[in-house]
Amino acid sequence: MPILKKQLLAAIASAALAVSLASRQEAAAQDTVEAYIQEYPNQEQVRMMTAWLAENEAGQFSFTGLVDPTDATVITPQATVNYGYNWFSLSEGPAVLTTPDYERFFSVSIFDMKHNVPAVIVNPNLSILLTRPGYDRPEGDFTVVELETDQGVVLTRMVVVDNLDQVMALSDQITMEGGAGDMARPVQRFSDSVRERAEHVIAAMVEVLNPDEAFGKRSGDVGALSLAAGVMQGQLGTPPETVRYALSMTDDDGQPLKGVATYEVTVPAGVVEDAGYISVTAYGTDNKLLIPNDQGIYDRTTYSAEPNADGTYTITLSPDGSGMNGIPTGKDFYLITRAYVPVQGADLQPKVEKK
Repeated sequence: MPILKKQLLAAIASAALAVSLASRQEAAAQDTVEAYIQEYPNQEQVRMMTAWLAENEAGQFSFTGLVDPTDATVITPQATVNYGYNWFSLSEGPAVLTTPDYERFFSVSIFDMKHNVPAVIVNPNLSILLTRPGYDRPEGDFTVVELETDQGVVLTRMVVVDNLDQVMALSDQITMEGGAGDMARPVQRFSDSVRERAEHVIAAMVEVLNPDEAFGKRSGDVGALSLAAGVMQGQLGTPPETVRYALSMTDDDGQPLKGVATYEVTVPAGVVEDAGYISVTAYGTDNKLLIPNDQGIYDRTTYSAEPNADGTYTITLSPDGSGMNGIPTGKDFYLITRAYVPVQGADLQPKVEKK
């Protein structure tokens, strides 16, 4: 073999080795706990999107009907609502979302794949234009929502108050024009050891997380670890301007909530505006879903609970659901108190007393 050809082949082999080594070093540099925490919201969004697309079409809505313990689309779901989901892509241009009027609470939340929430619109009165930076906008009067990623999800919540037929009829009027572009979304890979260590860190953060600091409108609004913990505890949660959350995993003595015990929960007064409402929902600690029971009661809300004279609410959690504004449990659980259209700065955290 001529010397020049040998030298060329040796140079190519050396370059290939250098590229391979650099690639391995780059992958190793990215295979860290910090990188996993940054990527975790995207991973969870892609996981949910992939499962939804297995049975639904991009840019089209699917509705849950009245949410019950069989609904595992998201963890920590709200009860006594009809959820609508629409995973979409703007790779081919903007999409237009049209909604009906509803006299009770109705919200439209827009999420990107980083779990940013650029908009939560309560009782919308205009069509909603979903777009990306640099896209031409169609003429018309819209509420404009700009996303950081091509793919995303619209989540609608329509409260049900003994009017499921009306709610489902209105759901047929929630439509999207466009949104059926490329649904491919890359996901970074990690070693098992990094994943296990990172998820341990995220789970520990859940225990001390301030829910008001869990979700933001755009990248950088909240810390990466806070966002990851928020997603782990309740994917598709929203910023505090529209919904505030209070997590109760223990009673006031610091003991975990047990399904064999009875508790009285006192929700403070004055935590929502006139257009909003309160809900207290119990979830099994084993699966983070609603707890099955023969009574079909999974939460208590402004619409289903009797208030006290001072405006507070007393909610009873017990194995059989007895007591004032009772919710059956029967297995170990935790509580989420939600304030829709919240009074900013109000103390939402309820008292939880074992009886």
